[in-house]
Amino acid sequence: MKNHKKLIVFDWNGTLLSDTIPSWKASNICLEFYGAPPISLARFRETFNFPVLKFYEDNGVSAETVLERKDEGNQAFQSAYERLAAKARTRKGAHDLLQNLNKQGHECMILSNYITEKIEGHLQRLSMRGYFAHVNAHTCDGTTILQSTTKTLRLREYMRMEGASPEDTIIIGDSIEEPEIARALGITSIGITGGAISTARLKAAAPDYIVSSLWEIKRLIKTLGAPIS
Repeated sequence: MKNHKKLIVFDWNGTLLSDTIPSWKASNICLEFYGAPPISLARFRETFNFPVLKFYEDNGVSAETVLERKDEGNQAFQSAYERLAAKARTRKGAHDLLQNLNKQGHECMILSNYITEKIEGHLQRLSMRGYFAHVNAHTCDGTTILQSTTKTLRLREYMRMEGASPEDTIIIGDSIEEPEIARALGITSIGITGGAISTARLKAAAPDYIVSSLWEIKRLIKTLGAPIS
């Protein structure tokens, strides 16, 4: 990562893929499965969280109930989400941003709590796979993120293997996770609004920078010392 070339780490859901509405609707189907009432999109953005168990607790489902039926609940969510997000598009500016980052020699990767195989399918569908050096997600079902996530550990290991320095690594996402990961690893975080959490919650998470579109990230990365056309 020399000569100002950066490792640019993207979250997937809600950051590159515009899937907040499918995620909200699928979550309501899952809440119904557990016997809880549906929630509004605003409530979803106020309570969406990792680990996912807290999201259910905040919306009237006990941890015990979720864990007792986690496999069935996960199937209810995944089947609904896959159907609802089957034709989801990218957020505006995604292709332009990624093309420019690649052109300037920056390494782009995806770091996600979602399932690798599913992300790969969307990348192929959206003609995006060639932009990314690596997709770092899960190889098993969604029950793995009920009680804990491993994104910080996975990114730390990837940076070690690739020789990426903290000062040359930027993480971009729409949740409270990315600022937390950035502080743990000493890297730069960019939060993007309009995803899975409210703007107020994103601000409270205190990423280093906040943008409202992928177009803004292109300009911001240039100011951070990374050449981009």
